[in-house]
Amino acid sequence: MFFAKIKKMKFKNAAVFFNENKPNVRTLAQDACSFLRARGLCARTVTELDGLDPSFDLLICMGGDGAMLRCARAAAPLGTAVFGVNCGTLGFLASCEISDFKERLEQLLGGRYAAHERFMLRAQIVTPNSDVQEYLAFNDCVLRALQPRAFTVNASFNGKEIPPYFGDGVIISTPTGSTAYSLAAGGPIVHPQVDVLLITPICPHSLHQRPLILPAGGELELTPSFKNKDDEAILSIDGQNNLPLPDGARVRLTRSPLKVKLLATGQRDFFSVLNRKLNWGAR
Repeated sequence: MFFAKIKKMKFKNAAVFFNENKPNVRTLAQDACSFLRARGLCARTVTELDGLDPSFDLLICMGGDGAMLRCARAAAPLGTAVFGVNCGTLGFLASCEISDFKERLEQLLGGRYAAHERFMLRAQIVTPNSDVQEYLAFNDCVLRALQPRAFTVNASFNGKEIPPYFGDGVIISTPTGSTAYSLAAGGPIVHPQVDVLLITPICPHSLHQRPLILPAGGELELTPSFKNKDDEAILSIDGQNNLPLPDGARVRLTRSPLKVKLLATGQRDFFSVLNRKLNWGAR
């Protein structure tokens, strides 16, 4: 199970990440560091995640969902646990809000937390000469055109052809990402404990193409095709890294062997978050 509970641990070294372009969050991050140090932890603030020190066993993300996505991609290869404090607008992935973050951190350090693992996507760009570039995504990978125009996406799953998509592109999301861009494009909400990949077409030029749910253990391959040879495709990773595809390249998507460890305290189950953050079920 990609959302399995993991053994609780006693944290010793913590990094507190924040966006240095947001001065109000800097003060909160420094406050969180002082709070952790007063309780015996070695803690410091970080504003860059490239080359994150592997000695950190806890990464506290003070930001919105975008910051959480960056933290997840940085922490997963190191096995570092992530605890999110929502300093943004929606904060769907966060563990708590600014108003109660010290109380939640106290619970976390006291071992009163739930620890879960969520799987990530491995995206590989394969060029015609078989060079491979590999990337990690937490929410989704989006294949779209550089110019705003419809194009064809040829697809196969485990070597078997899928009818091609024609439209503005496709979104390939994890269950975690099902409540993000995929949801906005008409995709279903997928519970994090369901082990699947989700394909959601973007503005398909057809009345018959709908989102498709596939087993997460398979291999999905996508190849863009344009009528105009000068058109280009882009692979967007979590909406943050936009990678132009070389002519003739294809995209291979599989479940990554890496997982991100998310920590939560209090009553923060999936359905209550859907209700509070997205008004799901509200009347």
